[in-house]
Amino acid sequence: MEQAPMTTAERLRYYRKASAMTHQQMADALNINRTTYTKYESGKSSPSLQAITKIAEILNISPLELLPRSEDERPPQKLRDTPIADSPIYQLSDDERGLIAKYRVLNREQKAQAQALIGNLSKKEK
Repeated sequence: MEQAPMTTAERLRYYRKASAMTHQQMADALNINRTTYTKYESGKSSPSLQAITKIAEILNISPLELLPRSEDERPPQKLRDTPIADSPIYQLSDDERGLIAKYRVLNREQKAQAQALIGNLSKKEK
């Protein structure tokens, strides 16, 4: 039986879950209300192109991955079915996933500051 193409709402849910993020973590990273984000995933509301772009940045995917595809294209491969999913780097706590989501929405300068701060904190631990 052939699978139907995934809608934007289904893709949002798929990629958020693949990144092990909660609705609240995604909403926080987008600076929106959790209810608003939940409406995106339920299909009750559609995110703007700007929101799609920001969501894709948070999830570290192309914005095109969040848009519906033609019927002859296959849905994306499940991340959890790939060997890389078994890597310890993907076995993150909720706090770690939340920090990563927040890091992904920073601009280049803010990311450099965050990296420097973490580097300094790591040196103090030794």
